[in-house]
Amino acid sequence: MRSRVRMGINRAGTALVGSLLLLAFAALLAKPALAGARPLPEKVTATYKVNFGLLGEIGYFRFNSTVNGEAYALAAEAKIDTAIFDYFGAMTSMGSVISAGAKPGGYQFRYKQKAVLGKKKKRSLEMAFDGSGVKDVTFVPPDPPSNKAIPVTKEQLKNVLDPLSGVMALSLGNMAKPCEQTLPIFDGKQRFDLVFTPTGRKERAGADHLCHVRLVAISGHKPGEGSASVITGDIEVVLRPVPKANILIPYRVTVPTIIGAAVLASDKVEITMPDQKRIAFKR
Repeated sequence: MRSRVRMGINRAGTALVGSLLLLAFAALLAKPALAGARPLPEKVTATYKVNFGLLGEIGYFRFNSTVNGEAYALAAEAKIDTAIFDYFGAMTSMGSVISAGAKPGGYQFRYKQKAVLGKKKKRSLEMAFDGSGVKDVTFVPPDPPSNKAIPVTKEQLKNVLDPLSGVMALSLGNMAKPCEQTLPIFDGKQRFDLVFTPTGRKERAGADHLCHVRLVAISGHKPGEGSASVITGDIEVVLRPVPKANILIPYRVTVPTIIGAAVLASDKVEITMPDQKRIAFKR
């Protein structure tokens, strides 16, 4: 590996955006249809609105996925625009679907941000994978890791997922119990687990799945920093079944932070099936 990315989550705004980006993907994708299984979508596009406490609507999140045979391609972008913090981020991922789940092949992420009390930032990241895990990480501009950060070991980078491929892995999990799994994620800087557990509550006559999600930091962060330093409790994800497409979509994501709760809510989703039949709905 040539370098280790230090795109640190140093402000509540950046941590918030990262959490929303990652968790909004949950179960939005579909796997190729298996023998005897119902056909699943070839393409999914979705738009979400981001609301933050008294500020109201502060931005949007857009996502699309395509599946061609065993290959998948994912793309997403998010924009946050407030009086004190502006952010734009875009990411792509590609890989293949295997019997054990998703196998990432490449991941790219770029973002730019500015804050009233901070400097403007514009950075990009690229990760390559081989058969065992992360092969290489490149970032622009160079930003060496702090010597205070908990080192990421080679062993911790085996069989991990980039944030977008984590979506694919989640969608390939137990569709009847999507709130009972753990995903090993590496975002280029931090290695952490996403731990999904049921909330024990029901919504919409029991049709929706309500999950608690914890970000369990493992390495790559400074002690006392990272997502856990600004996320003040369990994140909640509401997954809504779409029976005609045989998938779940994230209907709402709520992230409690030190500066208030952020909510990402579904605005419009379009699903294209293998026979080109389209399923669309708006909030």
